[in-house]
Amino acid sequence: MSSHMPEGYGADRLRRYLAHFNRDKSQLSRVDHEAIGWATEQERKERQQKPLEVTSDYYDLVTPLGQQFHYTPLSPGLSIREGMIAYEEEFARIARLKRGMHVLDLGCGIGGPTRTIASKVGCQIIGITNSAWHVARGRIITAELGLDNSISFVHGDFMKLPFPDESFDAAYSMESLCYAPDPAACYKEVKRVLKPGAPFTFHDFAMTEKFNERNPEHRKIRNWVEFGNGISKMPWVPEMRKAVKEAGFELLEEENMAYRTAPAPWYYGPAGDIWGAWMTPGWADFWKVVKISPIFLFIVNMIYRLMVFLGWMPVEVLALMDTMWYCCRSVAIGGMMDIFTPMYVFMCRKPAASSDVASGQAVEKSSGG
Repeated sequence: MSSHMPEGYGADRLRRYLAHFNRDKSQLSRVDHEAIGWATEQERKERQQKPLEVTSDYYDLVTPLGQQFHYTPLSPGLSIREGMIAYEEEFARIARLKRGMHVLDLGCGIGGPTRTIASKVGCQIIGITNSAWHVARGRIITAELGLDNSISFVHGDFMKLPFPDESFDAAYSMESLCYAPDPAACYKEVKRVLKPGAPFTFHDFAMTEKFNERNPEHRKIRNWVEFGNGISKMPWVPEMRKAVKEAGFELLEEENMAYRTAPAPWYYGPAGDIWGAWMTPGWADFWKVVKISPIFLFIVNMIYRLMVFLGWMPVEVLALMDTMWYCCRSVAIGGMMDIFTPMYVFMCRKPAASSDVASGQAVEKSSGG
């Protein structure tokens, strides 16, 4: 696209993604803000007919930019990265993962949490992702860290898992199942490959129970989150809960991990909140937040607009900046309104016998703040 973009990064990536959202398909060098914020239900349903294409085009667009797609609660005294690793270790405990288990990671990406869990717990993990690039990159990093005997990567679709029935001791996912076009069908497929009594735990993007479909502002923020993160249909907590039960899982516990964060709210980073960054340790994190703060982005945007006007940069650069704005600010605004969370956790279990769910043995606990 220009010298300001990664090598080999072309404007065609942006146009392919914007084609899913812009109303005028002849204008794919700019973001159609009206179509994104006020998308009709018909427009959303059209995207929901091709969820894999929407998601793949999104990750083709943003992955070369080095974006981080992993939200966790903040921990006092820890940097964002340190808190992330600490949470991954805590998540392994919540997911009831044990040494020697044969575990499935659904939507593993390049395997960041996979490597933390495998190294700390000592389990064998197979990660599945629909991105061939993620598989290749994940294998390289895993081998460099000497974990290739504990972790393997599979290119495939978690809606149609390429594994035999009852072949895993446990399954988990982090921020991936929100891309499933049919959550109940996805959960049923996971249940198929789990052994009886096996745990299934997932940490995911969700619209909370405070989200109101009849509220236009709520719908707009939901639409922003979908565009900014390549999601065709954002899941809603009550529907997720229903889908878990329809799939035949016991729902043991659920919790919005956003309420665990301290000393700053989890969304201070994507909000560009400099005060929140000041309260957390690490100058590296502070400068990252400064660079996406409103005042900094305003200045950069003005400079880039001038460069585009002078013909020194292509107009697509502005559209890419707008897309990344939606990626960050949509989740931050949704978090401030408490209608969205990137870290809702469901702790489930496949019944030890087919009669367990019917006999009412499931125990449900909901946590809030």
